[in-house]
Amino acid sequence: MAKKRKIKKQYMLIFLIAMFFVVYFISFKSALNKVGVEEVENDDAEISEMSDEKTLSAKLNDSVNIYIGTDEVSDVKIEEDFKTQIIYEISQFKKIRKPSNFKAIYEGYTDKGIKFSTDLNYLRLFTVNKEEYYKVPVNAKNEFKTNLDRSIYTSFSLVKDYKKWKKVEVIYNKDTAKIHNWKYKELAGKMVSKKIIGKIQPEKNKERSEYNFTIKIEGKNYSYVIETMGEDYLKITCKDIVTYYGTTNNLYNYLKQNIFKIKESK
Repeated sequence: MAKKRKIKKQYMLIFLIAMFFVVYFISFKSALNKVGVEEVENDDAEISEMSDEKTLSAKLNDSVNIYIGTDEVSDVKIEEDFKTQIIYEISQFKKIRKPSNFKAIYEGYTDKGIKFSTDLNYLRLFTVNKEEYYKVPVNAKNEFKTNLDRSIYTSFSLVKDYKKWKKVEVIYNKDTAKIHNWKYKELAGKMVSKKIIGKIQPEKNKERSEYNFTIKIEGKNYSYVIETMGEDYLKITCKDIVTYYGTTNNLYNYLKQNIFKIKESK
């Protein structure tokens, strides 16, 4: 009888030891699975955070120079003030899936390897490895178009591109002077932009100025008019698009003294 009890105790001990290892194994495996799930979830979060960390629209801020064009002109450098405004507008656009119908009107690129195009309904930003689309809000479309047009057709980089000039005339009162092509580079060199400004001060300055000059330039696929507003301001007009610039007196003095030979009355 005592021998049977001893055998039962041995079996019970073996059973308890076996159950301990089974429970330990199950608990250990469960803990490993939990850690694995947490690691996967963390990896997903990091990927999500990394993908959301900086979109291509945000990376536009890192660009020093941005160039833009249409089917009429290309590689026009956007003035700093226009660049700031356009980048801000783009930052307000909502990222969307690729639209089914998209045909670019404006195209451009940056010095950071980002290219872009827009049909004014959507904006496409892309690099070698990445592509993003954004919706242009209906209430922002007109202003966006205006700023793009101004940044192209009244940009100093386009205005000063004398190699594309075909005909240049300068007008003072009733006198018109034709500028010959060997003088184009010299004339372009006198055009200096300080910054883009509003219209009030330049227009007042023009009224007070004794001498004002108008330059008419015909280029390839475009023509524009440059008006001196006294010594310190210029007005550039192209396709009914107008921009005012602060400038040096180099152009004013060159037109006055070298082109029209105007001498100050004593």
